[in-house]
Amino acid sequence: MLIYLIIAGVVCVLILGYLVVEYSVLIPAPNGLPILMYHKVSEKGADGLTVTPDQLDEHFMYLKEKGYKTITFKELKILDAEKDPLPKKTIIITFDDAYVNFRDGALPALKKYNFSATLFIPVAFIGKTNIWDHGNDQILAAADLKHLANNEPVEFGIHSFLHKNYRDMAIEDMEEDLKNCRETLDFYGIPFARVLAYPYGGYPGKDPDLKGPAIRLFEQAGLDFALRIGNRINPWPIRNRFELKRIDIRGTDSYRVFRIKINKGRAKIFA
Repeated sequence: MLIYLIIAGVVCVLILGYLVVEYSVLIPAPNGLPILMYHKVSEKGADGLTVTPDQLDEHFMYLKEKGYKTITFKELKILDAEKDPLPKKTIIITFDDAYVNFRDGALPALKKYNFSATLFIPVAFIGKTNIWDHGNDQILAAADLKHLANNEPVEFGIHSFLHKNYRDMAIEDMEEDLKNCRETLDFYGIPFARVLAYPYGGYPGKDPDLKGPAIRLFEQAGLDFALRIGNRINPWPIRNRFELKRIDIRGTDSYRVFRIKINKGRAKIFA
């Protein structure tokens, strides 16, 4: 009888350990600001960068039912500057790469649930395709971006000029990249928030020789925030406005994993 109890106990410990590692069971949900990162929305099917319209609707329905309210980075700047308490259930929704499928697949869901979103533009590719990863997904044209900015609950940020990894760039290259973004968007008359989403999540914070000069550059360039990935909920007040973390929302995530990510930033404890 004792041996069976021991075996049962070991099995229970193993199961609990698996649930903790894979689904963060027993890990308390942190307070702070979750920032969601999406890429593509397509009826053709889900993958690591793509959610279907049905998945997105399910995600937004969950957020609405749980009482979440979206803010933009312009609103975040005010909250951060005034050191106001972060309202409960505040969330930011972002989409990278400014694909046409954002307009066709994500915008209807945003309007349905009265949410706003920030769309990060790889500026040199406006009206072209995602050739940086050898894709053929169409990116919104300048006229479409201006229409969204003026008529829809959409804010724009920059996703670099040439979609290059900032971790591999010299300070001079970063400066040129940001300059090209500003000048091109101003040329097209596209309003944008002073926020950068690092392509590939790569940021200079891990290089001690690059971090200080990069922060000074970002401040001189007038950036308010910069976003990595990180899969964590950002503590409030903000500790480092150039290393805000985003939660990677994948089409391959189950609905259960999505809910865990919203509450804890990640499902797997070591992600």
